[in-house]
Amino acid sequence: MKKFLFLTFTSGFLLTTILNSQLSPKEKGLQAITADVIKGQLEFLSSDWMEGRATGEKGSYLAADYVASMFKVFGAAPAGDAGSFGGRMQRMAPPSGQGGMRATLQKSYFQNFTLVEIQPSGGSVLSLKKGGQEFVFDEGVDFSISRANTDIKFEAPVVFVGYGLVDKANGIDDFAGVDIKGKVIIRLTGFPGYNDNASPMYKKLIGDNVRAQFEMTRKKSEAISNLGVLGVIDLTINNDITKRWGVYKFNNNMAPSENGPRTNWSSMRLDGKEISTSPVTISITERVSNLIIKEGGLDIARYEKEAAAGTLKFKPVVIPGMNAALAVNINSRRINARNVIAYIEGENPDEYVVVGAHMDHMGMDNGKIWNGADDNASGTVGVMTIAKAFAASGVKPKRSILFCAWTGEEKGLYGSEYFTMYPSMGKISDYKFYMNFDMIARDAANDTAKNMAGITYTKAYPRLEEITKSIAAQYKLNLKLNIRSQEAPTGGSDYTAFTENKIPVIAWMAAMHPDYHQPSDEVSLVNWNKMLEIIKLGYLQLWEAANGEIK
Repeated sequence: MKKFLFLTFTSGFLLTTILNSQLSPKEKGLQAITADVIKGQLEFLSSDWMEGRATGEKGSYLAADYVASMFKVFGAAPAGDAGSFGGRMQRMAPPSGQGGMRATLQKSYFQNFTLVEIQPSGGSVLSLKKGGQEFVFDEGVDFSISRANTDIKFEAPVVFVGYGLVDKANGIDDFAGVDIKGKVIIRLTGFPGYNDNASPMYKKLIGDNVRAQFEMTRKKSEAISNLGVLGVIDLTINNDITKRWGVYKFNNNMAPSENGPRTNWSSMRLDGKEISTSPVTISITERVSNLIIKEGGLDIARYEKEAAAGTLKFKPVVIPGMNAALAVNINSRRINARNVIAYIEGENPDEYVVVGAHMDHMGMDNGKIWNGADDNASGTVGVMTIAKAFAASGVKPKRSILFCAWTGEEKGLYGSEYFTMYPSMGKISDYKFYMNFDMIARDAANDTAKNMAGITYTKAYPRLEEITKSIAAQYKLNLKLNIRSQEAPTGGSDYTAFTENKIPVIAWMAAMHPDYHQPSDEVSLVNWNKMLEIIKLGYLQLWEAANGEIK
């Protein structure tokens, strides 16, 4: 009996070995991507132990250590900062020429950089003045502030600019015909048709593009960047999903000290970078909104209805006799942050393709933890798993592959921006392709088959779409893909910095959902099958980018 069992085991082992030897290197890598592999990583990375992975906090360091350890286990080499990482005797060794041992200079898995965190010192005051009356509001009670880089004090006239959107391709310019330099603008959050996805303007501006509403937010920021505006008061009538950073239940469905982050905002910027001149942004409560609407004589309901229908003939409105005054004092401190970077060397070691995802999230507050299972532990697991797959293939790719877990994304895409400014390997001109994973594990409300996913890519590289469709069909991957091209894809994720450096990109995103930026973004809600299929397709796309031509 024992002999029979031994022979059976031996035969099975030999058969498995023979079958594995018949697989191509690419297929060997694909076999390394399994449900158990992604589940084990995601369950830990989005656990309470990570404390929400806020940039610069303890949880982000724990997450970075975990990601680095997985890269090491999977067989991807360190590609971060160079430094002395030898043993104690090596670190204590005298300099060269003085005898003794010398410390070994080698790469680590971490790329370190410094951010400046900016917080209010307390006591900021907003006031609205009209007709001899002054209405005074307190920070943390009636309003909150973001985008303030220095102390601020001003008083200026107020202009209502609708959604504050400039989109010339769609015939929208909410600033036409008025000079807003030196003024405070009142701006609705959202965009035309936001509240009605069946409206003509929603279909025109958004359609079924899951990233488009974040692109609208970017366009709104760009529209005011060079117009000399002193301040922006965001008027939130709708539940704009892109404003989920807000702190008031009046702005969205996040109540203070119940579901939302603390009311004393903080923002960050890269240390040493020129201070932004972007205007301060003020979020207000319903009480302040109602006052502005009443005193300004604004018919918001009519405006939104006509804007959604595409029939609006809008001109900015200077609110007669109304001035806004703001006084803000801030405190600043430097914090340390780090990306995690690994690589597999290619036959051409000085030419790179990159796959990346941000590992940071929103931290914790008032007894709640923002675990960010989908945003973006899911994408980070995608990067780690693809590193495992390439190592398992057993062959060198033609181009070197970098695997990057970014920090600082939620604070302003700072990790990826820093990397493109100071690449840890080679020069930025050596980088030929970038793939981004952000939120790849959930379903949209209309995804009844639970297999929809979105891809945005650089329009000048149509072969990226051809490769994607061909691979999905060849490997019978259960994904319904919404593939879109853009001249220069930018938005609220880390592919932006690569686009700005003229590097072609593919950006993955599965869905937007109500748990975005909520403590409820938990691993229990993940669609494992979709996440697995996306990672497999991402691996196969990256294989082509690393070994072939993408244009």
